[in-house]
Amino acid sequence: MAAPIVPILITTLHNIFTALWIGGMLALLLAVFPSIMKVFGKSKETKQVISAIKKRMSIFVYVSMAGLFLTGLLMAKQSGQSTGLLTFGNTYTTILSIKHILYILMILLSIFRSLIVDNLDKIKPQVKEKLNIIILLINVLIGIVVLFLSTYINLLPAV
Repeated sequence: MAAPIVPILITTLHNIFTALWIGGMLALLLAVFPSIMKVFGKSKETKQVISAIKKRMSIFVYVSMAGLFLTGLLMAKQSGQSTGLLTFGNTYTTILSIKHILYILMILLSIFRSLIVDNLDKIKPQVKEKLNIIILLINVLIGIVVLFLSTYINLLPAV
């Protein structure tokens, strides 16, 4: 029997976009930012390096958002279990809808962090830095819940 190449490619792309976004946030939070702080302390160079990393990572985040949206639509259509966006008719659609709500929240937090918090000139740099880290941490935690829900959906028996 031949492998269903299109669904495999769509799911692979979906997983790559997920790894880029959520994995990138985890790497920033757990390794990159702490390492930069350890080497440079709270210096001008620290801010420059973090700013450069955030700018570069934002490209991957926005591409991942769009890619997840498109591949997610295709995957839901292929599953045959989805009854529409944000529906709660069965276990599959309920979990998928909760996942979508969290995905939208992650997008809003990412946009808020990159377009609003980073451009707030009236607050102290230390407060801005803490706010950025808190938003990143919240987004990472939501991302972990999204991964859990994705795994849950994949392990549900076909309805």
